[in-house]
Amino acid sequence: MFWKILLLVIASLILLLGIIKAWLDARQQKPGRNALRDILIALGFAFLVGVYPIIQIFQPSEIKEIRERLKPLPEIEKGQKRTEEKIDWLMRQKGEPVYYKDGIPQSPNLNLRTLFEEGEKYLKSYEYDKAIKAFRAGLALQELKPSEFAALLIYIGNTQYMQSKWDEAEGSYKEALDLVEKAKDEQGKTAALVGLGLVYQGKGEWNKAIVFYNKSMKIAEVIRDEYRMAQIYGNLGIVFKLKGEFDKSIEFYNKALKGFERLGDEYGMAQTFNNLGVIYKDKGELDKAIELYNKSLQISVKIKEKYGIAKTYGNLGNIYLLKREWDKAIELHNKSLEIKEKIGDEYGIAQTFNSLGLVYQTKGEQDKAIEYYNKALRVQEKIDDIHGMAQIKVNIGILYKIQGKKKEARKLLEESLKTLEKIGDRPNAEIARRNLEDLK
Repeated sequence: MFWKILLLVIASLILLLGIIKAWLDARQQKPGRNALRDILIALGFAFLVGVYPIIQIFQPSEIKEIRERLKPLPEIEKGQKRTEEKIDWLMRQKGEPVYYKDGIPQSPNLNLRTLFEEGEKYLKSYEYDKAIKAFRAGLALQELKPSEFAALLIYIGNTQYMQSKWDEAEGSYKEALDLVEKAKDEQGKTAALVGLGLVYQGKGEWNKAIVFYNKSMKIAEVIRDEYRMAQIYGNLGIVFKLKGEFDKSIEFYNKALKGFERLGDEYGMAQTFNNLGVIYKDKGELDKAIELYNKSLQISVKIKEKYGIAKTYGNLGNIYLLKREWDKAIELHNKSLEIKEKIGDEYGIAQTFNSLGLVYQTKGEQDKAIEYYNKALRVQEKIDDIHGMAQIKVNIGILYKIQGKKKEARKLLEESLKTLEKIGDRPNAEIARRNLEDLK
């Protein structure tokens, strides 16, 4: 505001001096002088200096409001741009798709920025098809930079990934990769490669996922993108966990942890402690897992990261399930559920209902278990989580099989198998197939 007022003062002085000079020239009756011309010249200079601050200070309130809404979104820069806080939680749910914005929030293209904001708003409310529609509308705009075009494609790929539409996501990431390679945009290239790694990870093609993560890592090392490197180490930790190579997974998680510690990224640290806890849980070292989960919880509480707190409560609930401490497990899952309901994390709510169903199933309360599985299914139907619905139907189908309800079990397992094969989730498709064979 100070510099705007200063420009107005300077413009006023120019105009005043021009008027005074014209008046003095007229009084002294200097030949060849034109008072009107001097005043017009002074007025022109004053206008050039003062027009912008006048517009800024006295612009209509509705224009101010639009400008306020379109201010650059808050970012955390740790070697790369990260997405705004309000949808940060979406990145954390199903494998962390990479958000590559390339300055879109700061773009001078007002239409692009508006569509970008609209897409993010729909992402936050799980309206994935509407989000994709907004991002696709952005692609149709004129005079987009190649990196802006690629960023929108990666956002579309991320959204399709969240819907478990892995083949469509793969197409979007490949289109983005082709574009950033031509534009020699190395940061965009790392994002597209990680996206492809996530697709193959989701499909259960783990070796292929590792190839793409390693390609992205090589570029990240060259451009010294430390945040991306830490993130890829974490993704490699996930893949090797899925492969059952726990020691290799721990090695990569520890590399990720060191990277986040160097960057001072407490969110990344909390998440990595959580992931390490899962590994030690799967190894059967439950006390070590609890220690790591508590480290994660301590950081999440410190930084007031509600999603991380809820996630850790759920993981601790899973530990006490294994310890057969049913009441403690239920208490922790309900703590997790309470937070998720407050923050509107419907994907997480479905996960917690599923976890509570598993607790009651192993406790022997099968009807209660089915009640919670159905609660999870209703939430997943609401947010159109096709993959989650298929997984829950497998759980209910297995429970019906145990209860001797073969017809109901077969129907659910066949439905889920069809979906899992369609989206390419081979590991869970195999579980459904094995249980169907048991019904023959």
